[in-house]
Amino acid sequence: MPAFPQVFPETLYFNVTIDGIAFPYSVSAKMQHSVNAARSFSCTFAGKEALEMCRLGAIVEVNWGRGNLDNHVDDKTFIGIVKDLQPKDTLSTFTALDYTTFLAESQYVHYKVEDYIGQDLYFAAANACNYKGIDVSRLVQGSGIFITNSMNIFGWKTRKEFIDACFNEMKVLVNDDRHPTNTIQQWQYAIRNGKVMDFFLPDPNHTNAFSYVTLSADEGNLLDENIVSKIDTTRLINAITVVSSSDDTIYVQLEDSHSQKTYGVIGKFLTVQTTDKNKLENVAYLTMNRFKEPTISYTVSLTNKDNLDLGDLIKIDVPSLPKNIIKTTVGYEVTFGDTIATRYQVGQQKVSLKEYIDILKEPIDR
Repeated sequence: MPAFPQVFPETLYFNVTIDGIAFPYSVSAKMQHSVNAARSFSCTFAGKEALEMCRLGAIVEVNWGRGNLDNHVDDKTFIGIVKDLQPKDTLSTFTALDYTTFLAESQYVHYKVEDYIGQDLYFAAANACNYKGIDVSRLVQGSGIFITNSMNIFGWKTRKEFIDACFNEMKVLVNDDRHPTNTIQQWQYAIRNGKVMDFFLPDPNHTNAFSYVTLSADEGNLLDENIVSKIDTTRLINAITVVSSSDDTIYVQLEDSHSQKTYGVIGKFLTVQTTDKNKLENVAYLTMNRFKEPTISYTVSLTNKDNLDLGDLIKIDVPSLPKNIIKTTVGYEVTFGDTIATRYQVGQQKVSLKEYIDILKEPIDR
């Protein structure tokens, strides 16, 4: 296959440089990204001269965007480091990772309780991101969730391990008239463009949530209605027993017959530090209401829509689903070749039962 041209049928313009030198030898390429992880760029290329340009540790820059040659604006830039090289006689491949990889491979840091107690988790994570040229200029919002000594974020960690620990605590329990009861919002992070780190809080459950794009047959942007769903029942609970940890004669049991009829009986036993039966009943009700349905995520393929990004909201309107739904983009894969194929993973991050119970303990701070 010859090196693919700079101009695609979908008018997407594509350019690769390695260590600042143009790299016109690409035969095919793939970009992959998911929340809280490094973006990767894999490129298959031909020629000995091209191979000589590809060294481990080389800086790769990829620019692409839509428009025409007179009015072309790059709306996506990848900057990364070559981490893997597979040379072959005919076609070779390199894979580069964005600067998030520096956080994952950083020198270990001793994160001490006394240095962070009372600090906003957002800014603690932002400070850890300020490393090896990562641009943290956008990280100015704050989360309103403050570090306590009970949080599991301390000790010897790489920068990314500390950041992941902070984000694991950055969950917000929302109870208002604009969201379903006990909606959990999860902060996420990613380098979505160049070296710029972003922290974002998607809100797909808001009653007035704005979707970036609607996937439907009417819009003509689906490939053969190519929507693949994944149903995860590992956290499902439809029969629950909540017992006082100090007096096992005080307990509450609840069941959801509709969920049991659909998915079978899946029971769960919990202990809570209270003798107040009303509190036990509240925990049982809120927990079962949250976990009585499985988690459903989707993989979708779109035509002429390669510019969605992590955190963008997508509305899905297809006959195979009982109602329109709005989901968050949590991953994508763009394949460049003779044509462009884009697949998006949309859905929600899992919240474990333990995490949910912990959030219920501190509804004001969460």
